[in-house]
Amino acid sequence: MLIAKRFTLGKKLPTAFLFFLAFLLVSREGRGRDIFVPEDFPTIQEAIDASEFGDSVRVRPGIYYERVVIKAGISLISDSGPEGERLVKGPGEKQVLQRALQTIIDGSKLDPPDYLVSFQKESTAPMKLDGFTIRNLPTKAIDKLYLVEVRGCSAAVIINNIICQNHSKGKGGGLLLTGLGPSMGPPLETVAKPTVQHNVIYDNFGTGIANGPNSMALIQDNEIFNNHFPQAKDKEQDAPGIGIREYARPRILHNLCYQNGSGIGGLDLVSHDQPIVIQGNILRHNWRAGISLTAINNQQKHIVASIEENEVYGNLKAGIRLENISEATIRGNQVNHNLRAGIAVHGGGVIRIIQNSILGNISAGLVIEAQKALIEQNRIGYNLDAGIMLLPQSQGGQGIANAD
Repeated sequence: MLIAKRFTLGKKLPTAFLFFLAFLLVSREGRGRDIFVPEDFPTIQEAIDASEFGDSVRVRPGIYYERVVIKAGISLISDSGPEGERLVKGPGEKQVLQRALQTIIDGSKLDPPDYLVSFQKESTAPMKLDGFTIRNLPTKAIDKLYLVEVRGCSAAVIINNIICQNHSKGKGGGLLLTGLGPSMGPPLETVAKPTVQHNVIYDNFGTGIANGPNSMALIQDNEIFNNHFPQAKDKEQDAPGIGIREYARPRILHNLCYQNGSGIGGLDLVSHDQPIVIQGNILRHNWRAGISLTAINNQQKHIVASIEENEVYGNLKAGIRLENISEATIRGNQVNHNLRAGIAVHGGGVIRIIQNSILGNISAGLVIEAQKALIEQNRIGYNLDAGIMLLPQSQGGQGIANAD
């Protein structure tokens, strides 16, 4: 009681701190309740609506034809007993939890169409989506509709899910992470900082994971494949496995991306004080580049990218392509056997290319147009064209330990 009186006399407390206090109260009284579907409630949304902060809604195996909105402080978890924790063959190359295959949220019967699973908007409270197959939207769905939406949530966790088969006619995709309002309105006060981990995202008619403006997500250890625009006449316009727009600045770590429009694609990027971090990913056999980052124009003063320790091979265009990026460090990557240049930089500012392996690409190993380029300690060889091609704007640069 003394603590409560003291707080009421002080300044207004930040929302995140109030949620922290709420979790302390929950932990003192024991953890939140487990609410089971269909034993306690017949539908997932009814169970969520009846839940309280700190509760877990546990869903038994089955197909659930409903739209779900996760409330602040609630965990939504599939539950098929101990057997559900077994790792089994997934739809791609990685194994998945058995419970994720057995527990399905299906949007094929939604009328009117909308996001299939979404989180309470502009919330700093913890929320979780764990272990579901989330699939299907009606083909008549409106443009830019995704299976899962995270809008202005700073503590959402999306883990162990299979997100697939959004075949709606509009250019949507699997998962949208953004800090913009509905219909992509003005920026929200809460930056989107979800954790997206150990998911399989595949066969969507659009981007696998889309980072809209104000997304600072952690995207880690996901398998993302076969996401594309089926009607794209020009593969230049095709969908990436992981997309980045405008002032999104996600951290993209240790993902496997293949057979998408591009592996990781950044478009219309604008200045921001944080870097785009792309580290430890495998990006192979995509229709376009393994990694492609493009600024909205050449006037942007502060677009920084850190691209390190990735395996980038077998892509149908360049391995890594940067356009109008003001500063980039490309270090320790394996960039091999792509059907155009290994690394291509156009209109760059300060570019550092260090300790990469750049082998067997069907063009030059390096194509560099930058104000200043540092090129050192790379292994560059067996490329069909030149090892290093410096275009007229470029200044400086040296190659060390080249194989060609």
